[in-house]
Amino acid sequence: MTVISKYLGHSVIIRTPEKTSLPRRERLLQILSHANRTTPFYKGKFDLFLNTSRTLSDDDFFYAFNHLPIATKQDLRENNDAFVSEALKNRQDILSGGNTPGAIELLNSLFIKKDFCASISTGGSSGVPTYRWLDNHDANIFAQSFLHSFKLNGWKPGENFVVYYPLKSYFTGAYAEREKVLRRLFGFTMVPFETIDRESVENLLRTLKTHQATLLVIFPCVLQRVAEIMAAENIPPCENLPCINVSGEFFLDCSKRFIQTMFPDSDIQSTYGAVEFGEIAHQEGLSALEYKVFDDYVYMEQGPENTMLVTSLRQKAFPLIRYQIEDMGQVSTAPDGSQKIVWLEGKNTDYIVGTDGYRYYASFFNALVNDINKSCGYPVIHFMLRIHTLENQSVLQANFVLRDAQKAPYIENTMLEALSRYFSNFDTFEIRFLPHFEHDYTRKFKIIGEGDALAEVVGGYFQQQRAAS
Repeated sequence: MTVISKYLGHSVIIRTPEKTSLPRRERLLQILSHANRTTPFYKGKFDLFLNTSRTLSDDDFFYAFNHLPIATKQDLRENNDAFVSEALKNRQDILSGGNTPGAIELLNSLFIKKDFCASISTGGSSGVPTYRWLDNHDANIFAQSFLHSFKLNGWKPGENFVVYYPLKSYFTGAYAEREKVLRRLFGFTMVPFETIDRESVENLLRTLKTHQATLLVIFPCVLQRVAEIMAAENIPPCENLPCINVSGEFFLDCSKRFIQTMFPDSDIQSTYGAVEFGEIAHQEGLSALEYKVFDDYVYMEQGPENTMLVTSLRQKAFPLIRYQIEDMGQVSTAPDGSQKIVWLEGKNTDYIVGTDGYRYYASFFNALVNDINKSCGYPVIHFMLRIHTLENQSVLQANFVLRDAQKAPYIENTMLEALSRYFSNFDTFEIRFLPHFEHDYTRKFKIIGEGDALAEVVGGYFQQQRAAS
C-alpha cells in the first residue's frame, strides 16, 4: 500500500499542475480573457485592456493591469453567483442537500465522472462568511497548493500526514469518516476535535505515532493549547515528528519557543493562504514575517489600506482577479519576477493606535514580549492584548500565560512601563496572568482585539449549512 500511496495517490489521483513556460504577462492575459468571456461579474469589464494590452511594453502592461478594478469580499458576498463561470453550469453539487457523499460516490465524482462542483466558505472578519465554488480542476489546484507548502516544510509525497482541525471546519467530519480510504490513497488522516483536552491530545499523539506521520497540519493557537496540556499533564514530548505546518494566525515567537519543547524534533513552519485561493505563500528562512509567494499559482500586488491583492493564475471555475485580501503585508517583486510578502501581520484591522497616532500591529507586541522574555529567562509562553470599555473608560488589557509564576511581578512592572510609554491615550491598563486562554477554536485567535475578539470564523466552518440552504 505504501507503493500505491506514493506512486498513485500523490502522483496520479492528485495530479501535479503542469508547469508553464509562459511569462506572467501571458498568463494574466489568459485568465483575464477567460473571465471576460465566461464569468458574469467580469464580462466586458476588461474589453479595453485586452484590446490595447498587446501593444504595451511590459512596464506599461503591468501599470495598466495594476489599475484594473478591484474585487472585494463584499462583492463576493453580494454577487456570489456572478463569480461562477459558465464552466460550472449543469455540474452536480457534490454537497447537494447538505449531505457529504459516501466513499464510493466521492471517488466516482472525483476521479471518474469529474463533473462535480462544491462550495467552501471563507472566514470573514465580520464573522459572516461568503463562499467560493470549486470544480474538479480547481479543487485539484486548491489541494496542490497545500501539498506544495507541505513539501517546502520538508514532507515528501508518499509519507503520511495528520490534520488536527475543529469538527465541521473544512469537511473534517466527512474526512474523518473516510479515514481508511483517504490514508491509503493520500497518506492523509483527519483528526477532528470539539474540545482540546487530555483525551483529544492523547488521541492526536497516538494517531501520529500509529501512522508514522512525518507532518502535522494545525492552527497555531491549537498547537499552543496542545503543548500546554502536554506540559500540564506531564505527557512526554512528541519525538520523531519531522514537520509541523501552521497557518491562519499570527504566530508569536514565545509560543513557538515553548511549543518546541514539547515537539523537539519538529521543524515548525508557517504557510500563508486564504480559503478563496488555497495556500499562496510559505515562510522563507527563520522569519515568520517573511514569505515566498507561490508564483506558479498567483500574482500579488499591494492593495489600499495595507491590504494585498491576489489574482489566481490557475483557477478558472470561480476566477478571482485583483481580489482584495484584508491582511497587512508588504508585497515585493524582484527583478526576476519572483515575489515575496514581508512583514505579514494578519488582518489589517488588528492594530491599536498609540499616543503618537501610529498603528501598532502584532509584530510590535511580539518584539516587546521577546525583550521581556530575554531579560528574565523566557517565562512567557503566550500573550494577547484586549481593548475594553468599562464605565466610559478605555482599558488596555495585557494577558500572559507563564511557565514560571515567580516572574509575574517583574513582567507586570515591565509591561506597565511599556504600555504607559506608548499608549498613554488609554485611561487605564490591566495586566492579567492566566493558566491558559479560553478560546472558541471555530474562530481565529487574534493577538490584538476588542472584547473577546472572536468575530472571524475559521474558513469552511459553515460549509454544510451553506450547502443545505
